[in-house]
Amino acid sequence: MTWDAPSANRPRSRPRNRNRLFLAVLALAAGCLLRGPAPKPADNSYCYVCHINYKGEKLTRSHELAGIGCEKCHGESDRHSADEDGLTPPEVMYPKARIAPACMACHPGSRLANEKAHTPMLAEAAGSAACTECHGKHRLAVRTRRWDKATGKLLAAEGVRMMQENSPAGSAR
Repeated sequence: MTWDAPSANRPRSRPRNRNRLFLAVLALAAGCLLRGPAPKPADNSYCYVCHINYKGEKLTRSHELAGIGCEKCHGESDRHSADEDGLTPPEVMYPKARIAPACMACHPGSRLANEKAHTPMLAEAAGSAACTECHGKHRLAVRTRRWDKATGKLLAAEGVRMMQENSPAGSAR
């Protein structure tokens, strides 16, 4: 057989394409098996009782779906959660200079260096850029309690105290 025959008579290359497709699907399946099953989403419902504003936040949601909950970064914060007046700080808070190092504990700079968007942040002096400047704000829009994020010392406590006698909630008892 010569290849000068009209194109309609030429053998088709489907088996080669089918093999490529099969190999691509096989590689994808192998990659999924090596990574293991998808993690169970984290349960942040305990934190959302007071901090519902974070439920729809992109940063919180992406970590939640990866099985990383609030307590992974902020500690269990049982005393904070039990304090209905909100005067007890979470176990771990982050001043701006500690945000990037904390994020890089799981997202190493060596991996981020390959992404152009991270190059300026990685090149800047420590503490001058925070991951949350681009990746979700992860801040309360309205704060009634302010702590020194490095020491946990309460700096300001504005607003209603739920457990005191002179508060609207306390006088209802």
